[in-house]
Amino acid sequence: MAELRNEKPILGKLIVFPNMLESAIENGLKEKYFINRENRSLYKQMLDIYEKHGVLERRFLHFQSDKQIELGALKAIREEYKNLYLDKKINDALVADSIDTDGKRKQILSILEEAGEFEQENNKILSPRGLINEWWENLERRELDGIRTGYSELDKYIFFEKASLITIGARPAMGKTALGLNMAYKNSINHNVMYVNLEMSTRQITNRILASMSGVPLWKIKHKKIEDTEIQEIIKNLEKFEKLNLSILDCSDTNFHTIIQGIKRVHEKNNLNLIVIDYLTLMQARGFSNKNLEVEYMANRLKALSKELNTCIVVLAQLSREVEKRADKRPILSDLRDSGGIEQARKRNRDKWKNKKG
Repeated sequence: MAELRNEKPILGKLIVFPNMLESAIENGLKEKYFINRENRSLYKQMLDIYEKHGVLERRFLHFQSDKQIELGALKAIREEYKNLYLDKKINDALVADSIDTDGKRKQILSILEEAGEFEQENNKILSPRGLINEWWENLERRELDGIRTGYSELDKYIFFEKASLITIGARPAMGKTALGLNMAYKNSINHNVMYVNLEMSTRQITNRILASMSGVPLWKIKHKKIEDTEIQEIIKNLEKFEKLNLSILDCSDTNFHTIIQGIKRVHEKNNLNLIVIDYLTLMQARGFSNKNLEVEYMANRLKALSKELNTCIVVLAQLSREVEKRADKRPILSDLRDSGGIEQARKRNRDKWKNKKG
């Protein structure tokens, strides 16, 4: 076999379709045919993996002796092959004389759909091997699987993970709305965020964000006792305010299903990275005579929605007076008002996870 002219596309094809390595070996593809040293090293690792495990999987490429291939390099090779593959098929469709314009359009759409071969499917059954491969693909992206909270100290412990539902509970007037709104606005500088407002007026939201951005005390803005220098600080931040990737769903209708539809409509346009709901028990899911059952239903539905949209939903909730009756004021799950429903939803989701794990 002569020297290889397109080394990376060949390696990319083997990374995307690892079952083709056996055919490549049978057709005489040898390590020495690769001129580039890194490409030759990668192909040698593929051969070593195949000889040892009888199958080629990308996850094994990162455990081969001291000559590990960078994750970014593997991703680049894979992407290069994918782009070449798709570009060639689209170009072949465009230059085909036997197909009319409408036929070419349909064929190109079909090719673009075929790109799904390189991506994750929405619904599939995964073995442990499949889970590991998916994990490696996620690691290759070198990105946090979600977004930060906006508070550096809090970021040491948690982040807003995709497909998750997070509940923040506090007693009335303890600052949960301020926290939720600040998390929304801070993240909206670099991410698409929605704030579902059921408690405040839009003017109150504007006041709070401007106070946080400018450093002008909120009470001064509310009582219109702003000094000239403070007005200048606010003016300097107005342009930044306008550029925030923040959508406010102002809910005069507290019907739970109406709110869900509103969230979905915005997500279709903006691909939301974070949704903050203020707050849980102000929403109403009609048809429930028991508040605990209603809250359980809404919590379960919000968890399902977070997975459906592959985003994080943060829902604010009030704590009951029980926390004030104890010497230890640290809240527990049962302190959440109407928490029976939340607790049941949490238990059900935990049990589902255990069943999947088992």
